[in-house]
Amino acid sequence: MKVRMIALVALLAMSLILTTGCGTDNIDISGYADSEIAIEGIAKDDVIVTITDLKEMDCITVKTESTSDKIGEVRATGPTLETVLAAHGVDIGDVKKITFHGKDDYTYSLKGDYLAEHDVILAFGIDGEPLNEEDAPCRIIIPQSDSAYWIRLLDHIKIELK
Repeated sequence: MKVRMIALVALLAMSLILTTGCGTDNIDISGYADSEIAIEGIAKDDVIVTITDLKEMDCITVKTESTSDKIGEVRATGPTLETVLAAHGVDIGDVKKITFHGKDDYTYSLKGDYLAEHDVILAFGIDGEPLNEEDAPCRIIIPQSDSAYWIRLLDHIKIELK
């Protein structure tokens, strides 16, 4: 009986985690909820997603640190790039190259084979808190990678399909 009760509690806990979208972090994005990110290259016209759209997708919360000493350990919350693309009918395996653009004119490109081996999180929250003005509305986090890939102030994604 005790084993069944433990199994039932574990099952309920897992279902709660899976249905909460963004895990245990309920991040207040009200300061930048309507901010837009343009995704170029997956439709005839740019696809526009807001931070509210991202928060409504299946999200993950991942504790990670960069392989460089610039940022240290963070807990990032948001959907994966794979989830965002799938919501628009694109398979991550069909991406040849992707370029992330920040409002500060910083850009970084990654090849499709890198994307196939690494999760890319479109984080709208860090450490359970909203992003600060220096990072909002969205920050790219790639767990266990160099923080040079962690584009902040994300407002445009350009995708080249195979």
